[in-house]
This record gives sequence, structure tokens and C-alpha cells, in this order.
Amino acid sequence: MENLPLEIAIVGGGLSGTLVATHLLRSASQPITLHLIEPRPSLGRGIAYSTDYRCHLLNVPAGKMSAFPDQPDDFWRWMVTKKDPSVQLDTFVARQIYGEYIHSVLKQSASGASERVQFKPRTDEAIAVEPHAQGATLYLKSGETIRADKIVLALGNFPPKDPPVQDSRFYQSPRYISYPWSDRALKGLNASDPVLLIGSGLTMIDLAVALKEQGHTGKIYGVSRHGQFPHSHKFTSAYPAFLTPQTAPKTLRGLFQQVRAEVKSAIAQGEDWRSVIDSLRPITQQLWQHLSPGDRRRFLRHVRPYWEVHRHRVSPGVVETVGRMQKGGQLVLVAGRVHAYEEDTEGVKVWVIPRGTEDRKGFEVKRVINCTGSECDYRKFQHPLIVNLRSQNLIRPDPLALGLDVAENGAIRNSEGVASQRFYTLGSPRKGGLWETTAVREIREQAVELSRELLRSPQID
Repeated sequence: MENLPLEIAIVGGGLSGTLVATHLLRSASQPITLHLIEPRPSLGRGIAYSTDYRCHLLNVPAGKMSAFPDQPDDFWRWMVTKKDPSVQLDTFVARQIYGEYIHSVLKQSASGASERVQFKPRTDEAIAVEPHAQGATLYLKSGETIRADKIVLALGNFPPKDPPVQDSRFYQSPRYISYPWSDRALKGLNASDPVLLIGSGLTMIDLAVALKEQGHTGKIYGVSRHGQFPHSHKFTSAYPAFLTPQTAPKTLRGLFQQVRAEVKSAIAQGEDWRSVIDSLRPITQQLWQHLSPGDRRRFLRHVRPYWEVHRHRVSPGVVETVGRMQKGGQLVLVAGRVHAYEEDTEGVKVWVIPRGTEDRKGFEVKRVINCTGSECDYRKFQHPLIVNLRSQNLIRPDPLALGLDVAENGAIRNSEGVASQRFYTLGSPRKGGLWETTAVREIREQAVELSRELLRSPQID
């Protein structure tokens, strides 16, 4: 048994899965067989980096988007060498190009891997798993099976849930798009057709600017609970750390008050609030973990929308485009909630209750697209592999239903809270325990740590 290669299967070939595979290929010296399973034909791109729209830019400048924590300017150097020598460290590059970079990193790592490493990428989908004493068997949609000692779930983000309304039957209509990255989301529209985008976050902005790029002239309505767009990036000087995990208040109220006071003080000294928020980045996970379960829930109810528009910012160019669309009257953002739909042969009458009122406001659209953000509750997913894992009690949601219950080393906990020695994950499923876990910076660090964990001697659950 000792001479058999370690069999590792990574389910999902988007950013998270590809980075784990990359680090395994770069660091493994013992015999391993690495399976990377992805239903899309191209690895490394996932949903975020598969876009064909040139207006879809990274939300972080090129100098901070390296795949490797120890080589922070790797992406920028790749851009200068392979794509555009004029690109600067502070350039916001098209997401499609970043997908090419991640794909190339994987390809280069595979070609430079030890001859004791076998890399077996597959265009397929994992639909079930059967644990046994020798590891586990993965069942693929094609009918093939894979034996694995360790399995990484890197499934990425799932479609959003349908917003609650008076009568949900409209959600069966072809005029409703439940998944904003569907191939048909923006197809088949006349240029003058009015459209409703539910939400006002990064996905909504992506679709609004994509409509603009494809020549859309019709009205674009956005509806979200608070009616706020993410703020723009602005290059500022580094702000000195004013909190540490040890000195920070351990309550949400105390933490909120101290951060607000620091922002006020910084602005009074001519600094930008962005610098203050960015200074929290290295310790955000620890701050989250020090909060009580009740305070975490209060954060999600009351603070989350404001944190996200300040923390998850967009490129200045995109903000300018959105601003012009608003100023010209094409883009209208409403703070409120969708109350009801009335569909007829001509289109859809959407009834919205604006925030702070009980009065309804109506407008006509030809299409409704849900841009509210991915569903996080693993109790609700109908993905066949997730359903299968649930049925065997091999996974459980975290207490906030933001993802999965995951141990510090990335191991998935079963229904009894026992950390697996077979099943692991990274990225968005770890949101309940880490909060900040979906950006490239966090994912690349987790990929390095998880690759080290996977290369340790396989054990039996």
C-alpha cells in the first residue's frame, strides 16, 4: 500500500480548484495522481473569469492579483510579458484575461511537475460519492468512477434564491432569469427593452455595464433593500494598524464604534476612509471569529450591506460608467423591495415598495434578472453531489447557514461535527467561519495551506 500513489480528486476547476491543483503540482514530490473535475471545457476560469464582455474588469488592480502569496506581482509580470507591456501595477484588467492567466499558471505547473505526479484533468461532473475503508469512490455524470484518498470540494458559488414576493408563480416565466450568468440572461432583448435587475451589488453592476456594452438603450431598473452601489476604489496611502485581534473590542457594538471613530479621525486628518477599512484586511477573519454567535447574526442583519459596499469596491472606470448611466436617466436605482409581478403578453408590471413607505410603485419591463448574490444555505442546494453528501450526513451547514461547517485545516465536518480526513474545501463554503474568504487573496492562501494538508499521509475516517 505504501508504494501506491496518493489519489486526490478536486471537484471544480474554477479559481479555487485550479489554485489547489497548481500548488499540488508545484510542491508534490511523492507519487500522487491528481484528478481535476470540471464540467466546463476550460480550466481556471469558472463563472467570474469566463465572461466575454470587455467591460467586466477585476475589482482589484493587477499588482494585487497574483496566484502566489510569495510572488505578489506575478500576474502583473505575466501581463507585461504576455499581453500588454504598458499595464501598470494599478491597472484594472479585464476578467477574461485573468482567466487566461490562471489557466496558464495551471498549465505551466503541470508541465513542471515531478515525474512522480500524474495530472488527470476531466471534463465531467461529480454527482455522488461513496466513502469506504480504502478512501472513497466518486461517481461522474459520464458514468465513470474515480477512486480517491482525499477529495476537495471547490464548487464555487451557487445561483441566488428567488426573492420573496406576493405570488411566486412568475418565477416560472421565461421573462424571469433566476441565474444572472445564464447564457440567455442578456440575449434576445431589443435594444430599447426596459429591464429590471434585482440587487445593486457587484453582479448587478456587471449586468448593467454589459447591457451598455452591447448597445442597450432601454431603461434599466435596479431594486435593492438599501439602494446602494459598491463604492469606487481610490489609491491611497497605507493606514497604520489601529487594531489588533488582541486589543479589538470583542462585541459588534464596540467594534463598530471604534472603526467609525477611526474613520472620522482619519478624514479629519486628510486621510481617506478606504485606508482605514483596508487596514483591517489582515485581521478581519480574527475579528469575525472573536464575535459571539449573536453578534455575528446582528452583523448580518444590520451591518452587512454597509460593510459590503465599502469593503468590496469596484474599479473607478466602472463607477464612472454607472454614474453616466444614472445621470443620463438610463439606470434607475430604487431602495426597496419587489412586492409583486403582473405579467401579460406585452411584458411585466413590477410593483415595488420603496424603503420607508407602504406605498407601491410600479413600472413596466420586458425581463427580470435576479442579481441578489449566490445562495449560501447548503440545506437548500439541489446540486446532485451536495444532495448525495447531505443524504449520507457527510456535511452540515455552519451555524449561520453561510456555507459549510469546516475545521481550521479545511476539513469538512459531518453531521455530528467530526472533521473528515477525506473531504476538504476552501473559499466560499468557509464563509461562516472566516467571513472574508472569497477574494483571490484569501483563496490563494487557503490553496497553499490546503495543498500542504492534502500531501500529508492519507488516513482513514
